[in-house]
Parts: sequence; structure tokens; C-alpha cells
Amino acid sequence: MVVKSNKDKLMKQALMGKVAPPVMAASGRSTYVTTWDGKPKIGIGVGGIKYNVKMGDPCLGWPETEYMTPGVALYGADEKAEYDRRSASGSGTAFTKLSCIGNKVTVVGGDAKGSKGVVTGKGGVGGTSRHILSHFPRDVLKKLNIGDKMRVASKGVGLKVEGFDGRLFNMAPSFLEALEPELDGDVLELPVAKEIPVIAMGMGVGGSSAESGGWCVQVSPPHLVEMLGLGDLRFGDLVACKDALMSYGKGYYKGAVTVGVVTTGESQVAGQGPSVMAIAASKHGKIKSRVDATANVAKYLELEG
Repeated sequence: MVVKSNKDKLMKQALMGKVAPPVMAASGRSTYVTTWDGKPKIGIGVGGIKYNVKMGDPCLGWPETEYMTPGVALYGADEKAEYDRRSASGSGTAFTKLSCIGNKVTVVGGDAKGSKGVVTGKGGVGGTSRHILSHFPRDVLKKLNIGDKMRVASKGVGLKVEGFDGRLFNMAPSFLEALEPELDGDVLELPVAKEIPVIAMGMGVGGSSAESGGWCVQVSPPHLVEMLGLGDLRFGDLVACKDALMSYGKGYYKGAVTVGVVTTGESQVAGQGPSVMAIAASKHGKIKSRVDATANVAKYLELEG
């Protein structure tokens, strides 16, 4: 059955952000993070503008990276590069929580003024937790600079599907419609590239609501990747996390299903890995997976290849 949503009743408003600078994964003055097997690693890839990494690309195998964010990372216009959760601005928090996949982005300052992009996801844990991820065409990337201001046309918070026994997050109505969801009774069917058991979920348990932050899929030691078939995981893949509930927090719940988007790259720190941002969750398992290896944000947003 074709789904009916409350899209016509949702608030639409402008949010102001800016291009975030690159920051190191290591905290304080440390240069390195320590991998699960005790090796030093620089840990690059958080924030900034990526010229050659975008949604749809592999999220594993990039040298020296930790939690790499694809495309262009944005944060609130009033935020500072050095992040302290205790001093996060109210406007920055709103920018993070209210931006949704599929929201349009307009450059309002700098050499690329007037150019258009789109929100593709949100960061997950650590230094990526306040980042909104966006995609711009190649010719626009060359003109963008760190600090350029961006306006996001926010719409999607409060999105509901009539008859669905669960919650939706972080999606513009247009993105939900692109997924071609189907409703069978009170069960919502969504496409996913992979199904992931809760035993693979690591860093991020507990934490904040689904509107910000993520939950990591562990990818170390390496045999775990092979066992779970994660070697071809891509930025932007939709995944179904089984017995995992990301709603007002993130944790184990028998029978629950959460569908999310892989938004950041791998981590080789013990218990950590690519971050999954929730887009739909049901405590009572009222989500059915439609497994499709091509289920990726790049496909549904028709991003430049």
C-alpha cells in the first residue's frame, strides 16, 4: 500500500551553517589515536571539504583515516572549531538536530555564492557529532572555502507515516518518498543494502536521541568484517540494525529494528567503526527490510556520480 505522510503539516524554516574545518580525531594535543591492536594512527578525515570522497564511495580502506566524513561537512554558523559539548551553542544544536537528508543547501557567501547542494546525512560520535554532511557538484567544490556560509531549508522533523507503529527521523519527506516505502498493515517496508546484527554495534550505545549522533558498526578485528560481510560497505548505504533501537537513546532491544544510513568512515579503535544515523525505528519490529545492494543515499538523491 502506498504510504500517507503528514508532509503538508511539517514546518519548513531556514537554518544557517558554515563549512567546517578539518579537525583531528585524536583529542587534546595528541597526534595519534591507538588502534585495537596497539598501533599509532594519525586519524584524519573529520570535517572539511573532500574532493574525492562522496556518498556511494567505499567507507573502508582509506589510509590513516578515522571517522572520515564524505563530501562537505557543515556545522552551525556560531560554532567554533574546537568543540566542547558543555559550550555548544543553542543555534549549533538546532542546526544539527533540525537538518534532514534531502534538505536543500544554498551557499550564501564566498566564491560559490548562489550554488546549490543537498544534505546527505549527519556525523556520528566524537568530533563528527555536530557535523551535517552535504553534497555539491564537482565544479562547486573547487570554489568552496572553509567558513563559507550555507543556508539549509529545513523540513522533516516530525515526519510520520499514517498507520506505522514506529518513528521516523532525519529525513525530508522527498527522501522518504524516493525510498518507495510500502505499508503492510502497520509494518513499513524499506530498502536496505545490508542487515546488521546488534552484536556488531559498538561505540555510541546510550547517548543522545536519534536526531543527533550515531551508533558505530564495529570493524575490528578484521575477521569481524569478513564474518559480517561488511567489506563492501559504502558511505550512504541504508542498513537494517536488528535488535537495535535508536530512538530516545541507542541500545539493545529484543525484536526491535532500526534502519539507518552509514554516514562516516571506519575506525580502527577497539569497539568503534562506521557510524549509522537512524532514519526509522520500531521497538516492536514493525519494519521489514527490502534487501537491495544498491540502496544508497547517492541513488535516492540522484547525486552526481
